[in-house]
Amino acid sequence: MKRRGMTLLEVLIYVIMAGMASMAVGALFSLGRKAQGTMLAGYLVSGQTDTALRWIRQDLQETALTSITTYPNASQAAQPPGCSFVSPREPGGAFQTSVYARPRWVKFVLYSLRDQGDGRRGELIRWELPFSDAQKDFVPHTCATLPNAFTENKYRRVLVKDVLLPNQKVPNLKQNPDYQTGPNGGFRVLFVQRAGSEAGAETLTSVNPGDNTVAQKPADHHTLVDVRLEILSDDKFYPSFYQIGFKVHPKY
Repeated sequence: MKRRGMTLLEVLIYVIMAGMASMAVGALFSLGRKAQGTMLAGYLVSGQTDTALRWIRQDLQETALTSITTYPNASQAAQPPGCSFVSPREPGGAFQTSVYARPRWVKFVLYSLRDQGDGRRGELIRWELPFSDAQKDFVPHTCATLPNAFTENKYRRVLVKDVLLPNQKVPNLKQNPDYQTGPNGGFRVLFVQRAGSEAGAETLTSVNPGDNTVAQKPADHHTLVDVRLEILSDDKFYPSFYQIGFKVHPKY
């Protein structure tokens, strides 16, 4: 019995089918890799963001409203986004109060956004500046040190990375393709004004309601602080944009 060999046409068909199968497997592998990368990036961003939000919320809840300074502002327009305020919590320790249950301010807490090297995203740094003995009183002072004048100490840490810098466009944002961050970038801390009544129009300002050196219009509910984080997780395939906002009422 003679065995018939494959014709040139049959070989060509098999080669084409094998090539198509290889392309399909490669496409599935690529999709799986992209999905895995996106999920991992989202998980890492979510974990970092949750930690940052807990720090920010607790710090602002425990401070005195009149001590908060936000950046940039009218007198410091060139400063990177950030803020500073007093805290009654010992570095790494307990909440300090007087015998009359008044908070005893022991340090400044400072936040600043620093370029992480690509010119459009930054890392949000939280650090602490302990009071001198002469400063440890019951008056909530504003901090004379700028948030980006970092002091090297064990209480300094990077809370979250990939926070958008000021005036940056978000690529491929379907809901708003022209969206761009403002002068506060992806870390915005501002004071809430709701003029007239509970139903009054809400506006945001960098002017502290306790600042008597600036002429301010009367406004109700001017004791809230509005915080917003905008994070761009820039993987090679599908950049993910996260926007988180909340309001905090300082207790003091």
